Amino acid sequence: MIKRATSTSLAAAILALGVRAVVAQDVPTLNVEPLCKAEAKQAAGLAENCMNDQKQAREDLAKQWAQFTPASRKSCLQLVTGIPGIESYVELLTCLQMKQEVRELPKQ
Repeated sequence: MIKRATSTSLAAAILALGVRAVVAQDVPTLNVEPLCKAEAKQAAGLAENCMNDQKQAREDLAKQWAQFTPASRKSCLQLVTGIPGIESYVELLTCLQMKQEVRELPKQ
């Protein structure tokens, strides 16, 4: 019974992420479910935390997407989608933010 509730919650969260994709069309749609399921195998409750983190990161990406360069978006997207099963909005956002910070460092 608990497994079904978790699967239902995961499915609802995935659908919610998909609906948000219509709002921010340029932000890619990632399949974060395998990552969160893998985390859930480590400890109970981690799947929900993972999905919440992914949802928040996707919302942040939608707000910030335009400020990242196309080259940064492309390379970070390739990085987070390069290994099947570990796609992550959190990692994508982190990669983009790091690239932006590096660009803003003073040139020596």
